Amino acid sequence: MFDKEFLKTLTIMYVEDDESIRNSLSSILKKIFGEVVICNDGNDGANQFKYYTLERKSKIDAIISDINMPNLNGIEMAREIRSLDDEIPIIFTTAHGESNYLMEAIKLKISYYALKPINTTELLQNVSKLCTAEHNKHLIHKKEEQLEEYMGIMDDITSIFKVDLNGDITEANDLLCDIAGYSKDQIVGMNISNLLHKDAVINNNDDIVKLIGSETKYKGKIKFQSKENEVFYLSATVIPMKNDSTSAVEGYLYIGIDQTGDELEKQQTMQRVRKNIMEQRTKESTLSKKIKELEETVARLQSNNVNSKDAEFIMNSLNKEKQKVVALNAQITHYERDIANLTKQKDHIVADEKNKKLEMMKKVKELSKENHNLQSKIIELQSQINALQTKLKGSTVG
Repeated sequence: MFDKEFLKTLTIMYVEDDESIRNSLSSILKKIFGEVVICNDGNDGANQFKYYTLERKSKIDAIISDINMPNLNGIEMAREIRSLDDEIPIIFTTAHGESNYLMEAIKLKISYYALKPINTTELLQNVSKLCTAEHNKHLIHKKEEQLEEYMGIMDDITSIFKVDLNGDITEANDLLCDIAGYSKDQIVGMNISNLLHKDAVINNNDDIVKLIGSETKYKGKIKFQSKENEVFYLSATVIPMKNDSTSAVEGYLYIGIDQTGDELEKQQTMQRVRKNIMEQRTKESTLSKKIKELEETVARLQSNNVNSKDAEFIMNSLNKEKQKVVALNAQITHYERDIANLTKQKDHIVADEKNKKLEMMKKVKELSKENHNLQSKIIELQSQINALQTKLKGSTVG
């Protein structure tokens, strides 16, 4: 069977000088193929092919043509078409074997002979098979072009080199030479161990061979050193190269993407991370000490039968007492201001009282003096009274 969907994508050129045969088969072909270019003879066929391919820039996928035709026969037409397209499938339809055309047909790479009356199913199967093969060839060619383009891109962005079984570099692209700092003449023939970093895990060809082992390839980051002993890193894929005939490994292909910037940034990041870890560990140690001190405090509180509620109560009470102290300090400050004012007032009062006291003492002295004078007068008067009394007694007795 043939793929109807695939045939609908094809453009076929059908060349037949017999009108009845042409009309009959072309009506079938139009139902099967996407487009059918119908030609009356070989000359028309050659001209239509040139028009479609050269002027319209369209593609004709296959040609079905009679051999015996006026103007140009099938062989002559095919010869002109082959000068433009060496691969297009050409199928001849003929009523005879026509062996006189056979050698020429072979030279022109005629793909198939269909004997008249034509078996349509068989014809379509052969057209499908031939166009599928041509389509696949076109795809392969396109893939090869893409692969070549990709390889060109890869050559610009990846370091590519080959080593033999001894580890000697046999080929190297320009990018590797630029990164490593060697000319191509210097690097080709060098053993890979001279390019691998001495301190790296992978530092010789045997290491790579062991890593690959029975696997199809090795993928990983490899550390290298340049001519100036500068470190560079390649994210490399290493593929064993095998002999086409014996399948024996003949060497290894290295394809590497430069990861030096990322690796150095990663190392710097790791250094920052390590520093942060050390700082966090220091903080953690400090916190651990504080936690230990708190745990010891809790233990002491617990040993004194103070539970968490009591501790909370104590803290609340302490806070209240602190608030009270603050309030008392405010009151003390207020009182100190009052005391200062009162002290000033007292000083004034004391001064006044002192003055008053002095005045009173003065008056007391004056009164004391007057009292002394009065007592003296009283004594004098008493003496006078006593004298008078004695005189009076004497008078009475006499």
